[in-house]
This record gives sequence, C-alpha cells and structure tokens, in this order.
Amino acid sequence: MDDGLDQGNYIICAANKQGGLESNHPNMLTISIFLGALGLIPMCSAVPHYVPSRIDLNHRPVPGMRHKYGIETISEANLFWFGSFDVGSSKNLTLLVDTGSADVIVNPGLYKKGSRAIDINENFTITYATTKSDGSGSGTVTGQMYNDTVKFGSMEAHQTVGSADGTALIPADGIVGFAGLAVSSFHGAAPFFHSLCQQGQVADCRFGITLWEDGKGTQVLGALDKSLFKGELTTASVVIQEWALYADIALDNKIIKSNALVELDTGTATVIGPFEEVIEIFKASGIQAVVQTTEDSGTTIKSVTGYFPCNQPPIFGFSIPSRKNATAAAKQHSKLVSHRSSIFNIAPDQWIAANNGNNNCTAIVSGTSSMPVEGLWVVGQPFFHGTYVDHNVKDGTLGFAPANC
Repeated sequence: MDDGLDQGNYIICAANKQGGLESNHPNMLTISIFLGALGLIPMCSAVPHYVPSRIDLNHRPVPGMRHKYGIETISEANLFWFGSFDVGSSKNLTLLVDTGSADVIVNPGLYKKGSRAIDINENFTITYATTKSDGSGSGTVTGQMYNDTVKFGSMEAHQTVGSADGTALIPADGIVGFAGLAVSSFHGAAPFFHSLCQQGQVADCRFGITLWEDGKGTQVLGALDKSLFKGELTTASVVIQEWALYADIALDNKIIKSNALVELDTGTATVIGPFEEVIEIFKASGIQAVVQTTEDSGTTIKSVTGYFPCNQPPIFGFSIPSRKNATAAAKQHSKLVSHRSSIFNIAPDQWIAANNGNNNCTAIVSGTSSMPVEGLWVVGQPFFHGTYVDHNVKDGTLGFAPANC
C-alpha cells in the first residue's frame, strides 16, 4: 500500500539474530527528498557501537484475517509478510511492513497510549491504491494522530502514529510504511525507518530485504549483509521518491523498453504495468490477453490479465540501472550508481498468480490504464524472491544482487 505512486502492503519479521553485517558511520544529516537519476543527497544519522539487526521473515497464511476494503486480493487470499511491533502500550501488534507507504497506522480499537504519548490533536486521511490484484481499487483510512513509541525488535523510535477509526480496512492489526517522507500523510512527520536513523538507532541508514524460495525471508536493518547475496550489488539511484528508480524492461533477456519508471513495493502482491505496454509484452511472449473495461466516476479504465501454460512461464524482468542512467553514471564517474546494467528476472516459480487447471495459469503480471503516474510499473513481492534488495536511504540508492539461497 502506498499513498503516492502506489499503496502496497506487506512484509515482515520475527526473531533477532546477527552476523555477516557491514556498517558505516555517516554524520548526522538533514532528511531531504531529491529528484533526478544522479542527484544523490545523504539522508540519515549514525551512532557508534550499534549492532545491526538481521530479522527472519515468515511468509505465512493467517486464518480469519480481516480483508481490506472487502476485496480478497491474491496476497490476501494466500500469504502475508508480518512483523511484531509494540506501539505505545499496545504489545505484539501484527503489522504489515510496506515499502510503498510511509505511515504507522493501527486499526480501530487497538492503539493504547504509552507513557510518552502526546495527543497532537490532529487527524489524518490516507487513501491506499492498488487494492485489487489488477492494480485498480482504492480505500481511505481516517483517524487521530499521536506522538508515541514504536518498537520493532530491539529498536525503538518516538514518532507520529495514527489510530484509525471506523471500520478496519487494513488486514491484521495495521501497517508500517518503510517508504520516505514524500508519501507521508502525517503532515511532515518522519516515517518509521527515517525516525530510527534520526534517533541513532541504526549505524547505517539502509535496510535490506530478500524473500526465499522456501516461503521465508530476511530483513536487515542498519547494514548491508553481504552474507545474504552473491557477488557485488548493482546499484541505481532513487528518483522522485522512495522507492522508485529507472530501469529497462527485458523479455527473453533482451531490452524491449528503455527507461521505465519502476516503483518497488513489497506490499503489492503482483507486478502491474501500463496497459498498452503489458499488452505488447503478452503478445511478444505468447500470453493470452483478456481485456476488461470498467467505468469509475465517468472515467473509462482498461485492464488486461494474462493466461499462459503453467509449465512455460516467460522470461521477463528489469535491467538495472537503465542503460541511460548507467551511461550517465560512467561519464560522471559516479561511485554510487553502477556503470553497467544487469537484468533481474522474475523467478519462474513466481509467475503463477492462480492455477486454473489443465495447465492454464493466470500471470502475475497485469496491466491497467489507471496508474497514478503515466508509464509507472509497480513491482511487488514476486520480484523480491531470490533477489537481495538494499534500500539505502543515506545514499539515495537501491542495490540488487542474486540472493545467497
């Protein structure tokens, strides 16, 4: 869920262990949001003697979970990524971790004020998009804002949180956004991970995520964990907002579209692209395209779903950074952005959104004409399987490498 380019949903965490982590100690810097493929502005603070956290992720079904907006999306029908958080005096809340949004929101009736709570007498309204698996749909959450503590594992930040009112629209107990200030709905309040950086809870203002083939995964807070990936990171600069970048679209390991705007969103269950581009990809890869047209407030919205033989998934992915940005980085002798691009394909076993029987499967990739930004691709959980993704707030970069499965 996210309230800017997209609202995705969820990832998450449980036990705390350490090892194989690499940390730096940057100076305290003012949080800022930047634009441009190579305009890299440091964004966080440091604290000496900090030991980064490696947290196990568990991808598991939750019986009887509340479904947001009354719509059962692919992820809601099957699996979520969860973390156990304390918010104020509310202990062990099951919250969804979402790199597509920026705010901490607790579902109605679940927030209890802590000893450091301050009622700031302000309300919030946040509209989450991409609530359906085809990229359409939306839902609005409202409530009251407080300043209180948020604890995740051994790390605790004092920050703004939202206590939702009305009917619970977010699954489980609420949500924690891991995106940046640009998509915050809390009137300029720092998001959770930024609060950890500002308050000296992490030595290096970055976090890593990878999902494994066995239904488990890992989240690393405050470090680059080289034990979790192979080789060196391929890096690209963040553009517009966390966590978006420019990448080329690859089919059969050949570039078919250059410089696409891609948002990485762990909370989105699928991969959603522009309607016309997805149609062309389906045609080129032999996927059967089924188009639907709906009306929303007088606007015609077109969507496309693909069907393919389950035993013949296409080879489709993203070349990072885009060749244009890699070339620019080489010319400018950038030390932050890779000078060569690498293709990261969606794993074949992640292509099946639904098995319809008779060797017919619904594709995990779909298209819609209702994206909030023209040409945007929202790339969700399927992309993270088998790939380590480093979210570097300090340097304003995203890094990618094959996971060390």
